[in-house]
Amino acid sequence: MWRVAAVVVVVVVGCGAVDWGAEEEAVQLLGDYHKEAGHVLNEYAKALWDYATNITLHNTERKKEASARTRQFKDKWSKRSRNLADLDLTNDTRRMIKKAFQIQLNEEDGRNLSQVLSNMSTIYSTAQVCLHGKGCVGLDPDLTNLMANSRNYSELLEIWKGWRESVSREIKPYYLQYLDLMNKMARLNNFSDAGEMWRDKYETPAFEAAMEDLYKEVRPLYLLIHAYVRRRLRQHYPQIEPRGALPACVLGDMWGRFWRNISPLVTPYPDLTQLDVTSELVRLNHTPHTMFRMGGEFFTSMGLKPLPNTFWTRSMLVKPEGREVVCHPTAWDFYDGKDFRIKMCTQVNMEDLQTIHHELGHVQYFMEYAHLPLTYRNGANGGFHEAIGELVGMVVETPQYLTKIGLLPHRPAGPEMEVNQLMWAALQTVTTLPFHLVRDVWRWRVWRGDVEEAKYNEDFWRLMLEYAGVKPPVPRTDKDLDPPALFHVANNYDMIRYFTRTILQFQILEGLCRAAGHQGPLHTCDLHGSEKAGRLLASGLALGSSKPWPEVLKVLTGSSTMSTKPLREFFAPLEHWIRTEGLRDNETKESEQGVGWGQDWMALSVLGNSSACLGGVASAVTTTTITIFCTINVGSCLNSLSLSLSLSLSLSL
Repeated sequence: MWRVAAVVVVVVVGCGAVDWGAEEEAVQLLGDYHKEAGHVLNEYAKALWDYATNITLHNTERKKEASARTRQFKDKWSKRSRNLADLDLTNDTRRMIKKAFQIQLNEEDGRNLSQVLSNMSTIYSTAQVCLHGKGCVGLDPDLTNLMANSRNYSELLEIWKGWRESVSREIKPYYLQYLDLMNKMARLNNFSDAGEMWRDKYETPAFEAAMEDLYKEVRPLYLLIHAYVRRRLRQHYPQIEPRGALPACVLGDMWGRFWRNISPLVTPYPDLTQLDVTSELVRLNHTPHTMFRMGGEFFTSMGLKPLPNTFWTRSMLVKPEGREVVCHPTAWDFYDGKDFRIKMCTQVNMEDLQTIHHELGHVQYFMEYAHLPLTYRNGANGGFHEAIGELVGMVVETPQYLTKIGLLPHRPAGPEMEVNQLMWAALQTVTTLPFHLVRDVWRWRVWRGDVEEAKYNEDFWRLMLEYAGVKPPVPRTDKDLDPPALFHVANNYDMIRYFTRTILQFQILEGLCRAAGHQGPLHTCDLHGSEKAGRLLASGLALGSSKPWPEVLKVLTGSSTMSTKPLREFFAPLEHWIRTEGLRDNETKESEQGVGWGQDWMALSVLGNSSACLGGVASAVTTTTITIFCTINVGSCLNSLSLSLSLSLSLSL
């Protein structure tokens, strides 16, 4: 009997027997690693914080020294763990070892990579652009405010061009070194290139193809919004062609990433109450501190953790006078389970109110998984960490919540206000999808060797045109390498986390609203005060990365796969409005009413009511309609078809 039981245990453990002696050794090694890692990474984080909040030569050197110590620490533990790689361990221990230990570059290459990253960060953070009549100014707040508020095309073009001359041209030689060194590290760890190494973190087979498929499902909605925005912007910028791509300098920020700042130009019903409550924040004498208090109260109203006192005493919430800092908003975990901070040059406006809630979402995640082993103190995947704060920030911007906290005098309602609200949300979410995807598709292609070095920038803008319908406003030269003009690219962040976060934020929002007992359209859900939603959210956050992300997603949503369905349902009224009203008016020539750009432009008169080729919400579309349209423009239709209709189309063809 005993021997039979022993056989059963082996079968239950998995396909291969676990070597329990090796398992015990591995668990002990991981425990020792985590004890030492907490101290080393805490010291490293402090050095990075000191540099980011006070860029001096002294702090730059301290950062380099801390980076070298951290690299040596990782190298030591990587070597100690190598003999465990081929042993028969439990799946959880094997997974933790893979996450914890990575083979490091040799000392010379490691030092070079650290120096290259430091150089790029310093160039980005200290760059200035010298403008006609305004002198030389930095990114925050001066250039950021100008790109957000100026409606002078020549000025916007001057700033856009000047930033890339001051930043990405200077970064280019370092970035080329960075690309090579990252590939070298990837190959040391048995990856074909750095792109594969980054994608491996998502623990998803065929991840690249999966991301492309997700974008194909939302691309029809993006095409509609792009066409509507183009039509409205043409009223202010005659430089925009009626069937053309959008110049990158007119989209509301330095990069064309978030289009929210052009909302005054593209709001469908501008005479209604606006959701940008900046003027009310100023009138009520709000400060960065009170805005952060407002953000903290949102989370505690859901029964989530309050911010620790050290958050308020150690964070940098405003730009200090008299010193250079990295202003890009970031949340920081100092790896000791209690020190969490935010670094942000906060201004009193609606955009920063949303950003505050986003960054506080990261802090909530830090606090909820602080009990886990250090290796698992991370988001279920990169997109989860970004999605939590973003979905809360989106809820904060709804009319019902803004009215509740006194930033709107009364709650506006009606179908026209609904369209305004959804357009406001779309300019912060849907329009970012191709932007974020392209940044990583480009890097994956470069690292894989699909692009020759002389054509790196040309390939980037080819992708931006293909995916986003955005073009450079001036011709680019062989001096240019524009991707590192963005903070994340210059500072070694992947961008697919932001693409997946936009898909996930609507999916998780749907799950939380269901838990809160919300009735009605998803875009009317208010999570403030719902402890039921808070308990569900906390249960997912507390898992960190201790479980594969599909398991965490199932806890939060009931589904283990990423889906665009909640996003499409959220924006369904806006999608319908653009198709039926937003692109049709008496002022625009019928020959200019359409979606897409260049050869893929499609006239509304050709489309008719064929929502299939736009992936619309209508359900009754005949095979004959699709076949007739695709005979006219097969390429465009296939390019914009949603995945669910492509099978029907292929059968009819």
